[in-house]
Amino acid sequence: MIPARTQCPDGWTKEYGGYMVSELHGDRKRSSYICLDEAPEIAVGDAQFQAVIHPVQIHCGTLPCSVYTTGKELTCVVCSK
Repeated sequence: MIPARTQCPDGWTKEYGGYMVSELHGDRKRSSYICLDEAPEIAVGDAQFQAVIHPVQIHCGTLPCSVYTTGKELTCVVCSK
């Protein structure tokens, strides 16, 4: 998974692209960033463990302001070799 990208490096195959998501800060003690497919499918069933996920937004200053715009969702791409 490569954050802030929409294409894979040369020699790699794009599995899917989407947006970085994570649990809202404070919802739980531990959380991971994942790349959510831009066209996700819904699984029907009884989920024992659930989390509310939110898009990761860019903040200028944390990332270079000349490249990233504050308030935009952060893209990602999942690649395989």
